[in-house]
Amino acid sequence: MIYDSFDSIFDAYQEYARQTRFSVLKRGLKNSKYALMACDKSRVPITQNSSMRIGCPARLNAIRKDDGFWVILKTVMEHNHDLDPTMSILMPAHRKINVHIKRQLEANDIADIRPGKNICLCEVQAGGPDKIGCIPRDYRNFIDNRIRFRLGVGDAEAIHKLFA
Repeated sequence: MIYDSFDSIFDAYQEYARQTRFSVLKRGLKNSKYALMACDKSRVPITQNSSMRIGCPARLNAIRKDDGFWVILKTVMEHNHDLDPTMSILMPAHRKINVHIKRQLEANDIADIRPGKNICLCEVQAGGPDKIGCIPRDYRNFIDNRIRFRLGVGDAEAIHKLFA
């Protein structure tokens, strides 16, 4: 298959990984002509009792041609470990907060609903914690970032004085 950019290949492979319940990492990008995307468990184990690094062979190799298009050279689809669907929500690449939920979290935060109650409300509306697409810590981080960047009383005047 031919792709116009490396990002489009990575997005396609990451979507495949999300559907089949494994996480992806980029490897070998020092030379911009060759790219390798692999299962996150593909790294060689350092110690005997490592459960994260088990040398999984699943990977996708791509090369950038002279015309700028990317071509997939080789794909290996077999994993040497079980793919656990319940662990998918814990993988950072698959955790995303929906735009609708972001708006709702921010509105509830402005209405002074505590973050714990706010998260529980989102879980109930989604139909359970397994259907929300991320972990509660992601919601707390989103709320904390919005609070940090929100202007308080007198902040606008202070910024105006700083630049005037």
